[in-house]
Amino acid sequence: MEKDMNIACTQMHPATLLAIITELILLGAQGALYLSRTHDKTRLWYLRLLVLMLLLNTANGLFPDSRYAIPIHIQHIIVNGIGFSVASYYPLYFHKAFRLYRLRFHAIYGGPLFLMLPYLVFFVIAYSIHGDIDFTRRYGFIDPTIYSLVLLVSMAGSIRHAYRENPDTRLFIEELAAYAAMVPWSAMPMVVYNGWGQLTETLFANLGFLTVSVLMLCHSIRLGRAEQKLIADLELVPIHPESIERNGRHFGLSGRETEIVYLVCERLSYREIGEKLFISELTVKKHVQNIFGKVLVNSRSELARKMNDL
Repeated sequence: MEKDMNIACTQMHPATLLAIITELILLGAQGALYLSRTHDKTRLWYLRLLVLMLLLNTANGLFPDSRYAIPIHIQHIIVNGIGFSVASYYPLYFHKAFRLYRLRFHAIYGGPLFLMLPYLVFFVIAYSIHGDIDFTRRYGFIDPTIYSLVLLVSMAGSIRHAYRENPDTRLFIEELAAYAAMVPWSAMPMVVYNGWGQLTETLFANLGFLTVSVLMLCHSIRLGRAEQKLIADLELVPIHPESIERNGRHFGLSGRETEIVYLVCERLSYREIGEKLFISELTVKKHVQNIFGKVLVNSRSELARKMNDL
């Protein structure tokens, strides 16, 4: 049934082509936004995921096809290699973009151990030897399937932990949506194992990514508003390092707090300050609140004016 809907001389389904076109448009738009805000690391992590999804949809739409000069077993290795790479990148993306720090093990070690290692053993080595794709799929997806379920549980725990540390309802909703984006991916091994076809694979692969893209759009809108508010809040106050140092000693600020005052005066956001000092955004907010209490101010603009007062 899918063959009747293939694009031109390929086996690509129209749904797959639509996903590719949509992602190319997103790549252009998000790439341009990133170039205008290279400090936005969340967008960079998203762009990497976007490129991987483009490669996955393209490979999934074209391979395997016996009409190509590329051997069939190499085509299977390529398609599954990209698929496993995307699956390995998802925990890293959520760890970095959503600051789910309890996913660190899965982000750094889980993907290579439980996704890429089975891929190398079954799809690269064993499949190249015996050439039986059914056998490879039957046993090569056992570990990834189990691991995807473990990852879902771990992610739920990470979201609960993050919410307890920072009970922000908006962030909690974002993280729940991120969790929903993982659910279709957890079913991908079952979809491929049962051979449900390119259309089903495309839908499952891109449903989660669509959710991530919506979250990225919300992030862009929120970031734009925050930057406008920051510009309005922080008037153009001349920065005097000597005054900041002197006033820091006067108000009893620690070295770290004085360092944060410098960065606040330079109009950096809390996230940017955290990235620059290698601490969490929540830690920056706590430091700023302590600084406000010591300096007796209620806003960043008041702090900038008072600390730069000659």
